[in-house]
Amino acid sequence: MDRLTQLPDDLLIKILSFVPTKGVVATSILSKRWRSLWTLVPSLVFEDFSEEEDDEINEIHVRSLSQFVSGTLLLHKAAVLESFRLNSSSECSAWEIGLWVRIAVDRFVRDLKISFCYDHCLVNLPSRLFRCETLETLQLRRVILSGVPCRLSFPSLTKLRLLSVKYSDDESFSRIVSNCPILDDLVVETCHGDNVATFTVNLPSLQSLSVRNTVRDSPPDDHLFVIHSQSLKQLNIVNYFGELKLIGNLPKLVEANLQSMSYHTNVLESFTFVRRLYVCLDGEKHWVLVDRKVRWMQPRRVPECLLLHLKTFEWSDYEGTKVEKEVAIYILKNAKLLVSATIYPFSVSLVRKHQMFKELEIATRSLRALNTSILSKRWKYLWRMMPVLE
Repeated sequence: MDRLTQLPDDLLIKILSFVPTKGVVATSILSKRWRSLWTLVPSLVFEDFSEEEDDEINEIHVRSLSQFVSGTLLLHKAAVLESFRLNSSSECSAWEIGLWVRIAVDRFVRDLKISFCYDHCLVNLPSRLFRCETLETLQLRRVILSGVPCRLSFPSLTKLRLLSVKYSDDESFSRIVSNCPILDDLVVETCHGDNVATFTVNLPSLQSLSVRNTVRDSPPDDHLFVIHSQSLKQLNIVNYFGELKLIGNLPKLVEANLQSMSYHTNVLESFTFVRRLYVCLDGEKHWVLVDRKVRWMQPRRVPECLLLHLKTFEWSDYEGTKVEKEVAIYILKNAKLLVSATIYPFSVSLVRKHQMFKELEIATRSLRALNTSILSKRWKYLWRMMPVLE
């Protein structure tokens, strides 16, 4: 403690900005100097993870949290509030949350996060938030938005997280996203009853997009994602139910991760220029579901990205079925610049593993090289020493 007291106030305030607010306020009892130092910390982080099941005890806990947040904001003196974060396991008053956010906006907040761990919570966000010129990061998790104004603007917002948010109407999401002119990082997660059928993302500035749609509403009300952002460099999509539509090519795309169980999407054509592609899906352009069995439909021409650019190929949980073997052979034979191919078999039987690799080796024996791997380092090299059948 003696070493800390020798530090200048500016440095102490910087250190305290990394500590949850409850701990920061507790430092006020250390000495007269520390009594007011915490009020100048530009970052307020309120975390509450109560797991009380008793309603009466939980109500007391919520009231205590609300009083603490309100009291802290009342005594806080920092002219600029760089960060305001609320992460609670309990539902708070919609009116109080609106008041806290309004105070944060009046203090030129840059980073705002309102998050609830379990149940959704209704929030009345003040209209001035939707015109906040200083806000750079916004995260809402498990909140129910009471309303989104028709006119809004987030001129400085670069990062937006809308996680399991329930909107007041079908247009609320589009109104928020379309009024972020310099947004470059967007994360969206759907939930039951979010009141949005179509999520449209049309942002020229967007460079990173993550979509998680793992809930299923009653058909035909499954979610539709329409993405038209040609500046994307990273794309991460987990879409188990619903439809995905990509408009145009993505010429700047560096990495794409696609996990899908949808049979209505047609997105791989937009990945012409991607450098790293991770795919896990059951129904795509060349995969057709027939009586719960998948059959391979070979493209009329070899995709350019496969023919002239693919250098590394990896397949996990390879079962060696007729369809999978056809796909693997097609890729291995047509990837002219392929440097390494790593295949991890699903089977635990060494005999079956050997059989699968033998089939691939015979079918691709004319290739310049084929490097495959089993989970054992020993087997990785053993199988390649076996004689090739001409």
